[in-house]
Amino acid sequence: MTVASNMVTWFQLPADDTRRAWGFYEEVFGWSPESSNTAEPRLGAIHGEIAERSDELRQPRPVIRVDDLESSLRRVTEAGGKLLVDRTEIPSIGMVYATFVDTEGNRVNIVSDL
Repeated sequence: MTVASNMVTWFQLPADDTRRAWGFYEEVFGWSPESSNTAEPRLGAIHGEIAERSDELRQPRPVIRVDDLESSLRRVTEAGGKLLVDRTEIPSIGMVYATFVDTEGNRVNIVSDL
């Protein structure tokens, strides 16, 4: 499966009670923790996670997949964004990510293949 570049491919939702949050989204949209990591789009697959709210994750956060992380980070800063987490490798899944804040104060993660 080819993954589109410059598209939101994952997201994170913070919750004070993750069980309650999963129950809500399962009842309303059919989402479940088991379906959150599916590769193929299907009913109930959210391609994201609900995680404990923390200082790091206070608001929903999109994850954008890019072809070239360094080039994207350069464009982020040139456009007025601020880098929060520099290039960080995740060898176990063959990816690299970074986190930035856009001009409106939103935190966004970007990921790319290693």
